[in-house]
Amino acid sequence: MPTSRPGKVLVVDDDRRLRDLLTLHLRDAGFDVCTAENGRQGVEHAIEYRPDVIVMDWAMPVMDGIEATARLKENPLTSGTPVILLTANHDTHDVVLGLETGAVEYVTKPFAMEELVARVRSVYRLTASGRELDGLAAHLSDEIHRTSRRLELLYDYADRLNKATTLDEVLDLIVSFARRATDARRVSLMLRDERGEALVCRRAVGIPPSEVERIRVAAFEGVAGTAWSTGTMVHAQNLGTGAACTPKRHADDAFLCAPLVLSARHEGRQVLGVLNVTDKPDGRPFTEEETACIQSIADSAAIAVHNQISRRRLEQWVNVLLMTVGRLAEYRDEETASHLERVQDYVRVLALRMAEWDNFRAVLTPHYIDNLHLAAPLHDIGKVGIPDVILTKDGPLTKREFRIMKTHTTIGRQTLELAQAQTGPAPLLQMSIDIAYCHHEKYDGTGYPQGLSGETIPLPARIIALADAYDAVTSRRRYKDPVPHGDAVDLLRADSRLHFDPDVVRAFEQRLDEFDRIRAEKSNETIFSPALVSAGQV
Repeated sequence: MPTSRPGKVLVVDDDRRLRDLLTLHLRDAGFDVCTAENGRQGVEHAIEYRPDVIVMDWAMPVMDGIEATARLKENPLTSGTPVILLTANHDTHDVVLGLETGAVEYVTKPFAMEELVARVRSVYRLTASGRELDGLAAHLSDEIHRTSRRLELLYDYADRLNKATTLDEVLDLIVSFARRATDARRVSLMLRDERGEALVCRRAVGIPPSEVERIRVAAFEGVAGTAWSTGTMVHAQNLGTGAACTPKRHADDAFLCAPLVLSARHEGRQVLGVLNVTDKPDGRPFTEEETACIQSIADSAAIAVHNQISRRRLEQWVNVLLMTVGRLAEYRDEETASHLERVQDYVRVLALRMAEWDNFRAVLTPHYIDNLHLAAPLHDIGKVGIPDVILTKDGPLTKREFRIMKTHTTIGRQTLELAQAQTGPAPLLQMSIDIAYCHHEKYDGTGYPQGLSGETIPLPARIIALADAYDAVTSRRRYKDPVPHGDAVDLLRADSRLHFDPDVVRAFEQRLDEFDRIRAEKSNETIFSPALVSAGQV
């Protein structure tokens, strides 16, 4: 933090449990904390306690957070104190109202405690820096202007970091804003390798790609290894040849190396990597303000990187779990070993093409397509409830057997709805339900189980229907040979507007080469026989 004394935070919330939890985390982060249980008490405490930052709940008895914030802004003693509003309101009107009242941040519940602490820390740093800037003389106005720009940069950085959806996007933002904050010509971001044994360079500006690929730094090796091992920023000037952290030595540079430190209550303190900044155009050392700015960037970066890595791992675990569950039905139905992987790939190809069109762009977002890819393996999960005598029958099914076979859509829906009842509404589960229940509906209304038609059939089910059908006709089964790719294309084209959504067929026609490539690359024709299934050998 920019000052030697600990920051003072006033927490105003009528929920005692949340108040106590916020107090615990903020004190763990090094802040002095005072609390109040309603808005009126919060205004009184703010005048007496003079906090650096106020964390204010919106909905409280006696006086709510909006009125309390307005009163704080009217009082010259408290008008400059930043207020972070906490609320369960997500409406845009409420966001605008909170910000226009005077709040500097608007955090919706539920929220990650680590994120809120990082926001408080960032607002406190900015506020402390702002107070120091207010005391500068007029002849430093140019420096004040440059500093103000950096403060605005941090707000912009935090906002864009919160909106980032991928790890690559987060890494690009970290390096970009570090460079903007200091005008440095060389910036590199190093993260732990998968085993946590060394740092590898994940992003770099101003370093030749051939050098970046070779960068690997061990614990306590050079500046980067020291910052990583100790978890403290290293600020060096005129580095010797033995101290640089990149393969090329730059002995005349000032060098900032900020660790990405994550302090998670349940995971302990971790250093995820380091942010290296060097080579200023004017050749001057980094100022205290630039150092604090880089530290703020690194602090927020640690949380964002951790969240994205955790999200990626969770998606991988979910994908493995869904694939495993989906295979339970496929094994009993004697599908090929790669059927689910191919269907997943076909679905992504179709969705990505359709996402380029105006009428689907708003729906088929990257997150929606990721969920569609994850949900695809569950399309036939209901087959676990179909008797083996029907599921593995060689010849055609009787009318009675076909009626039973069709119930796999209802069984799949009911099974997944039981899971959703335990977890509450979840987009991925709802999509899985729609796919399991509706993937045998037909565009002309002649499908089952509901006889839906056209766009009343959920979009994920319409996409899965074509992907699954293509794979079925081009794959070998115990009872049939595979149909060549060209013949399969003709069959699916003929069923446009009958079985299949014409938009999905159009996307398919524009990606025929990709379908054929996936089919050829993943043409694993291993078929699980009923004897092996019954013997428990697969």
